[in-house]
Amino acid sequence: MTPLARRPARIVSAALLSGVALLAYSAADGRHSTATHRAISVSLGNLDIRVVRAGSGTPVLLLHGYGESLMSWRAVFDELALHADVIAFDLPGFGLSSKPDHGYSADSLAQVALRLMDSLGVRRAVFVGHSLGGAVSAAAAARAPDRLLGLVLIDPALITPPALSSFGDSTGQTERMRSIVAAYYENLRSRFAGVHDPEWLSESDAAMAYEPAQDPAYRQALVAVLRQFDFQHLTAERAARLTMPALLIWGAQDPVIPATSAQGLLAALPRARLAIVPRSWHRPHVERPGVVAGLIEGFLGEIVHGTSE
Repeated sequence: MTPLARRPARIVSAALLSGVALLAYSAADGRHSTATHRAISVSLGNLDIRVVRAGSGTPVLLLHGYGESLMSWRAVFDELALHADVIAFDLPGFGLSSKPDHGYSADSLAQVALRLMDSLGVRRAVFVGHSLGGAVSAAAAARAPDRLLGLVLIDPALITPPALSSFGDSTGQTERMRSIVAAYYENLRSRFAGVHDPEWLSESDAAMAYEPAQDPAYRQALVAVLRQFDFQHLTAERAARLTMPALLIWGAQDPVIPATSAQGLLAALPRARLAIVPRSWHRPHVERPGVVAGLIEGFLGEIVHGTSE
């Protein structure tokens, strides 16, 4: 099977899987006695998954990007929860979820999302995935298309990061590059994308005390994801079988996965349409949350009323 797209090697873009230089949404500093939401931990066998859920109506599952956590959705979460049953969670390896040594392929992470739905009593849902989470969402759609009411992909990471495929493994350069990418991204994440916000999300004292930067397992997981994740999992053949309604949302100035990449995906998905978000980069749901929330709400309305193309 032929991958949807390949890109020439450019070392600089590998470190930008989730908008390295564009993380502009910082965690709140102060504590508040009545947080808007409460985090729960859901056990999936050998995995513990941090989850936040709110609202009622059509189930919507939010999947974050590389190196981030469910907190990356807070700018759109409450707005979406006015219209839907919204569930955000930390993918394995990130945030406060378990950080195993393996299990980071696209299909493995897709299975985690589907098992989480089972545990929460959700039969079908709209998947909304950003960057790495977009690739996981697409893998879930390919594995279990009957479980997805619709698919929203926000700047999805559906190509191999060029620097990770630039060198043969025999040179040892690829593994070193993975470590560099992971360390560089975490340095920025720790400053601009915290995993806690006590004013928005209530957690136990033990959970609040956890900081990924102090956990060796987290750094190991960052590298393991880059080693194990198959960014080209969504082949043209698989994409053609994804007949659920799909919405592609792309930042017009995305330097990580340029908006020009959207055209190939748009053509490959049978029922997809594309929305380009102006004045936005790799994280439009953070940079232009009102616009993105409105696009998702409109898409949900079409699904509910059966008017999606």
